[in-house]
Amino acid sequence: MRKLTFAFYVSFSVLTFPLFAQSDADRIKSLEEKVEMLTNQLGLDKVDSTEEPSTPKLTLKEKYDQKLEKIKSKIPFEINGSVDVFVQTNFNGKQTNAVLNRAFVNKANSFELGMINLKMSKKIKKVGFCADLGFGPRAETANNTLYSNTILAIRQLYVSYAPTNWVEFTLGNFETFFGYEFIIPQANFNYSTSLAFQNGPFYHTGFKANFTVKKWNILAGFFNDTDTKSDNDRNKYVGAQVGYTADNGGVYLNFVGGNEPTTYMVNDSTEAPVYKNYKNSYDLTGSIKLGKNKKGKLGVNVAYHQYRYKEEKSSKVTRNKYFTTYLYGQCDINEHASIGARAGYFYNPDNVALYVAGPAKHFFDFTLTSQINVIGGLKLIPEYRIDFGSDKVFLDRKGNGSKIQNTLSLAAVYAF
Repeated sequence: MRKLTFAFYVSFSVLTFPLFAQSDADRIKSLEEKVEMLTNQLGLDKVDSTEEPSTPKLTLKEKYDQKLEKIKSKIPFEINGSVDVFVQTNFNGKQTNAVLNRAFVNKANSFELGMINLKMSKKIKKVGFCADLGFGPRAETANNTLYSNTILAIRQLYVSYAPTNWVEFTLGNFETFFGYEFIIPQANFNYSTSLAFQNGPFYHTGFKANFTVKKWNILAGFFNDTDTKSDNDRNKYVGAQVGYTADNGGVYLNFVGGNEPTTYMVNDSTEAPVYKNYKNSYDLTGSIKLGKNKKGKLGVNVAYHQYRYKEEKSSKVTRNKYFTTYLYGQCDINEHASIGARAGYFYNPDNVALYVAGPAKHFFDFTLTSQINVIGGLKLIPEYRIDFGSDKVFLDRKGNGSKIQNTLSLAAVYAF
């Protein structure tokens, strides 16, 4: 207030000062110069540093993320998960509601439920735990019936110990390290899963050790039979991984192998245990980010599975196999939408793969997917997929055999 009063007094004095020898224009210019000089001397041209800067306006997504993090901070452990639902058509009218070559999204002409996933985890210094539960058809399909029904499935349950920053030991049930895709839909770009993922391991129960040396990762594990949470025999599986991870991608070489117990029919009413039934699986997985802003991504997955089957000690060894390769590509259009494609080939000459449409040696499939970010963790995923078999293992609209299956689906996935 004192500064303003003084400035007003000086201004008034200057205005009343007799400047008869000057013109009006000269007097105005002179007054402006004197006012500017006095303003600078008094510091009236400076912005008050105590004034708070204006707070930037938050977007709807930023407000949502802040509220979600505030809620999570009040929970004594980390919690995340997802909910997914979908609707699908197979363009076959009333002929069939089945969608073949699918382990999970396998029904058309119906609004369907996917899975509720709830994962709770915590790390305190060197030790940690994870309890991961799944509710719904997707979770049930990926788990054996001993620990699964239409209500609940234990997806993961393990404890971990990391004595140093370069090694971690894990004991319990955990998702597989094998392959490119995951059971939980929010971890994949495509909503439907590939034949490679469906016919590889889903999870392991046992022990694993992860070693990290700079950008290299080495894993070694000792497990129950693949995709089981309880074992009834002494036969065990072994697993290994060697991986290299860089800023723009990574590449991983994986192995899972062991002896799967089974039986064969001696006669109409008697079964005998098989002497040997080894299954060895090899997998190469890689991805790389593209573009200056890393908006593009390319991925590859190649896998080979071989069985060595021998009913009795004196029997001949039967060797069955299947092979698969897939390419993935995706690109972010903007912060709200992205588009991607997946193309794959599946070779099943001995008809030993489980999740395929029927006894065809060759399968091709192409999937075109888009992801639309609605708000927060909610995504809409429209998807078109075409499957092709070397034999007529699908149906057409007239109920006849067909080599082609077309599907169009829309999924909603909410991740938190």
